[in-house]
Amino acid sequence: MNKRKRQIIHAARQLFIEKGFNDTSIIDIISTANVSKGTFYNHFGSKNECLIAILEETREETVSSRYEMALNQDPSDKEILIKQIAILTHVNRKRNLVQIFESLVGNTDVELKKALEKHMIAELNWLASRLIDVYGEGVREISYECAVQALGMIQQSLRVLTMARKKQSATPEEVVQVVMNHVDAIIERQLKSQHILITSEVIQALQLKIKQKVIQKEALLEQLQGFLDRLTPEDPESGMEYTKYLLKELDKENEHIHIMQAILSAFNKSFRGTSHEAEAHEISITIWRYLHMKRETKK
Repeated sequence: MNKRKRQIIHAARQLFIEKGFNDTSIIDIISTANVSKGTFYNHFGSKNECLIAILEETREETVSSRYEMALNQDPSDKEILIKQIAILTHVNRKRNLVQIFESLVGNTDVELKKALEKHMIAELNWLASRLIDVYGEGVREISYECAVQALGMIQQSLRVLTMARKKQSATPEEVVQVVMNHVDAIIERQLKSQHILITSEVIQALQLKIKQKVIQKEALLEQLQGFLDRLTPEDPESGMEYTKYLLKELDKENEHIHIMQAILSAFNKSFRGTSHEAEAHEISITIWRYLHMKRETKK
């Protein structure tokens, strides 16, 4: 993502928070971002596309943080899962997305509805998979239903606590912890009753609504090489070394996935506070996704 596109997304996010999505115009975004009308339409076809980009940026940050948190950890560790689930709430709060979501109440735009559905399904897919990691293969048939119930309880609990405006409100981790205790009981009961609402047919119908973006290695190598070419002697030496290592590994037929995952965290941190921070973060997220795809195909 180039600098101008990030500039537009940042301006749109601030306006959606301050004025609400419905009351923000494209002219407002262009003016705040200090770009021309042509520049805006080179990157986005509509205001809706700006919001979708904000949602995708948030999703990518959440996914990247979850990958980093799980690095070298036991997949069956319930405490890690609790922290991973809470990350989405922390990212949403950091980006003030709750205010944006509130401004969408009553919006019937089909494009936005599809985008929001896509992100919800992606979250359900991830949680259902992680529940199997934690509770074992025996819960596979009920994992999606339990994911639906868990996310519903978390979202409504957080909403009620926010409405109450308690001075010492529970942290996202505390809310998730309570809900996961409930999930323990739900799983036990579901395994006995086998009364399932979210059947395989329902799950298949949901999967048809989303398309997984395939990450091409060639495009990833090109992006990483371009990033390296823009680095100068004034940039962190460690960052340059990490970039070269990632390029070298990606150019191999069989990458060392676990080593690259360990390097990615250091690569990302080495550029924090620099002019390359945003692009380095974007690259690390893309590589995380690529490595995840490679790992899944090997199962």
